Amino acid sequence: MTEDDYHRYIEAFNARDYDRLETFFADDFVLENAGFAVRGKAAFRAFYGFFHDYCREEVEFREFFPGKQGFVSNVVIWFTGLKELSQEELDVRGYGGMTPIPVGMRVPVEFYIHYLLNEEGLIRYIKGAVWVPEAPAAQ
Repeated sequence: MTEDDYHRYIEAFNARDYDRLETFFADDFVLENAGFAVRGKAAFRAFYGFFHDYCREEVEFREFFPGKQGFVSNVVIWFTGLKELSQEELDVRGYGGMTPIPVGMRVPVEFYIHYLLNEEGLIRYIKGAVWVPEAPAAQ
């Protein structure tokens, strides 16, 4: 996958075009996210069909780092709360590592996301790390 391909991937994600987005995935891909795993395209649709009902995600591209087996991207994901979602609901669905975003609140979170590709160049594995900036020094 090239950087240009990745920009098309982000465009599909931001548009909620799951059909186009899935063309980038291997059938058996895995997304590890906040302490749980989404395995395969059907699980991907189920997770994002649920989550995007409650929260809008907009990916803002920063950098692309190609590697031997895939790539790493640096993005800021803007989360906007759309509907009330409780921590209990996330826990019941197995998404307990996530934090609900209050309705109307828009929160930026910086990620470094590691993508591994299969032999055909399709995404087979995704795992992100959240960037937590250094706290300001005490005065």
